[in-house]
Order: sequence, then C-alpha cells, then structure tokens
Amino acid sequence: MQLTYMCDMPAAELAGFFDEALIAHMGVHRLRLCLTMRDFSPLRAELVRRLNRARIVVVAWIVRDEHDSVRDYRMHDAALVGERYREFLQWSTQHGLGWDAIGIDIEPDIRDAVRFGDQPSVDVNTLVRRIADRWHIDAATADYATVVTQMRTDGFAVESYEIPFVRDDRVSGSTIARRLLGLPDLAADRTVIQLYSSNVRPYGPGLIATYAPESSSVLIGSIAADGHNRPLNENELLRDLGHVAACGVTHIYIADMQAVYALPGVADVIVAQAWRNQTLPPTDEVHHQVSRMRAGVRALLWAGARPAVLLPLLIPVLLLIRRMLRVSATHNTGTTERKSP
Repeated sequence: MQLTYMCDMPAAELAGFFDEALIAHMGVHRLRLCLTMRDFSPLRAELVRRLNRARIVVVAWIVRDEHDSVRDYRMHDAALVGERYREFLQWSTQHGLGWDAIGIDIEPDIRDAVRFGDQPSVDVNTLVRRIADRWHIDAATADYATVVTQMRTDGFAVESYEIPFVRDDRVSGSTIARRLLGLPDLAADRTVIQLYSSNVRPYGPGLIATYAPESSSVLIGSIAADGHNRPLNENELLRDLGHVAACGVTHIYIADMQAVYALPGVADVIVAQAWRNQTLPPTDEVHHQVSRMRAGVRALLWAGARPAVLLPLLIPVLLLIRRMLRVSATHNTGTTERKSP
C-alpha cells in the first residue's frame, strides 16, 4: 500500500514545514509527496532537491500561479495548462529536479453546484445547453490530450484527480456527466478518485463504500475550497483510511498534509497502518442513499443515448442530487467537531 500526501503551501513556508526530521520520517516510511507548483521559485526548487537527495518520490501538481484567485483548472484551460507546464519544465531543467509524475486537476466550477443546490431553476437553461453541446467537451478533451501527450513525450507519467461521477460517465460509455460538469476526459496513466467525506457530510462513508471498491487509487481527507466545510477530525480521517484500505485500494492519497501533521501523533498512527484492520464501511441508510443516487445517475447516463427516455429520468435524479446537496450543506455549516480523547 502506497501513501501519498497532497501539499499546497506557499514557497516561503516550505522550508519551515519540511524540516530534516519530517524529511527523515517520510524517507523511513516511504511516503510519497504530491506538491503543488504554485510558483517556480528557488525556495521550491531547494525543497525538491532535498527531497530528491532523501529519495522521496515527488509528484509535480501543476496548478495556477499563486497570484490567481483559484488553484485548479477548468474545461477550456488546456492552453493555460500547456503554458504552465512549459514554465515548469524550464524551471525543473534549470535546477536539475527529479519527478515521479505530473499531476493535473480539472474541476467543475463550484458555483454551479452552489446555485443548483439553492435555486435549481436559475441555471436550467445553462445545464440543458451543456448536455446538448457535445462539441465543446470533445474539443476540450482533444486539447488536453495534446498537453498530456507532450508530458509523456518529455518522459513523465501523468496523474489526474477526478470526481466520482466522471467514472460513472466513462463506465457507461457516456459523456453527459462530463458535458454537464464541464470536465474533459483526461487519458492519464493513473486516475485518482476524489472521495472527500469532509464536504459531503453525512454521506462520506457511503461515498467511500460505493466507489472505493472499484478504484485502485483514492484521494481522501479534508477540503475546504469555499471556506465553510468543517475539516475531518482525527477519528474521521482514520475511519476513512480504514474504509478505503478494506475496500482494496492500493494507492491512498491524503489531502492537506500540513493539517494532518498539525494533529499531535496522528501522522505516526497513519504510518503505523493499524487502521488497515478496519472493517468495510457500514451498509446503512446513508450508504443506501448514495447507492440509489449512483444508480439514478447511471440510468441517466444510459438514457443519454436514448433521448425519448432521458427527460423522465432527468428530473427525479436532479431532484435527488439537489436534496443531498442541501442536506450536506446543513451538516457542513455546523460547529467543528472536537477530537476524541
């Protein structure tokens, strides 16, 4: 089982966080690091050189410049990713840095989900146009394929970090979910499924139980892109680790490395891997709700190739998703849970 930490930090904070003790700890336990490329500074290059000398595997997570208001890329940003990658390659070559892979994260606009959860009638026309317009997603997929091909030509493996619905789209032979969400299909060497339970409470365990058994690489942990989600506490993080391990996942990615190491003793518990003996996620009502939603989504994707049956399925599935978004929002606005003694 391979553990990979995701780390997004300003260059000025890297040296203080990655001290010699932490690097030695990572080396002993063979921890892998996925590091955002928020800048191409000498400070970031120096950290990567130290990690290379310690034989710690590092993934270069290509993101936007640190001065941008958002981190990840969107559907029509292939040219920006390509430009950013060329800057990265020049910087990496100049400093003689070694990498295991390149990471790319293409995300939907979170504002779409927020608007749909609050006022589903507002953007119905937008959603319908996206479903009907296959050309844009095909063009974006081709543009990103060019970028990925160049990365491979330069000798890099490519990782992508995807939301679960994209897998349902691919398995169903459909492009509806990707059209609806604005997500091109990246033909990466490794696809990592994002199964964050921090921003889908109370559905987190059900999400893991439904998707993790089908995935060899899973990303868990805390995410708070909008500043409102409560982070996972220690027990929740260890619970999720145990669940994905019990589901047979072999590559576990953990978000927000600095938050994990801020919890006393938790990093040591994680590398000890006592949580590997945990049982599968419980089959409870939450699990059943996620399974029903996924079945509805797959039925919708199947119906996408059959327009006559599409609309009767579209309305109940969207209403179910909207209800789950509202329940999740209610749970995420609560007070942060205290860590158990």
